[in-house]
Amino acid sequence: MGTQFQVFVSGISGGSPDDWKRAMNAPESELPQLSEQQKDVARRMEIPKKEYARGVLVNKYGEERQMERGKQLGEHIRKILSGIGAPYTLEALVREGAKFRWVARIATPEGIKNVAVPFEIADDVVDSATVQDIERLKQVILKAVEREELLNPNALT
Repeated sequence: MGTQFQVFVSGISGGSPDDWKRAMNAPESELPQLSEQQKDVARRMEIPKKEYARGVLVNKYGEERQMERGKQLGEHIRKILSGIGAPYTLEALVREGAKFRWVARIATPEGIKNVAVPFEIADDVVDSATVQDIERLKQVILKAVEREELLNPNALT
């Protein structure tokens, strides 16, 4: 099962403690080349270029981690949609960090539906994938694509 949808992540900043540790321990040979604009910002902020490059590396690691999480979330959404039938497909996932959500672009017989999946649900599904977590995601997806009749009336919310 290959990923048949796209994942878009941008504007990641800050990184996790693991991203910072990894960037701080990275050899200088792995530090990214700074653009002229980045060099200018580092100079104006009086931050050594190598230190600024490590910050850029933190953001790169954070973006890679979120891309992987998006792929995992997308696979769960794909499985939910496969239970509905062929006309329902996940085309893309977009991480909207400022709104604390992922937006799934789903093709339906009625056209494209953009489905907001709050980070809380997405993180629970990716991190633990319990039956209850998957059920919460399923409810969000099926309601958004107007297939609520497929929801289990005894499902936990």
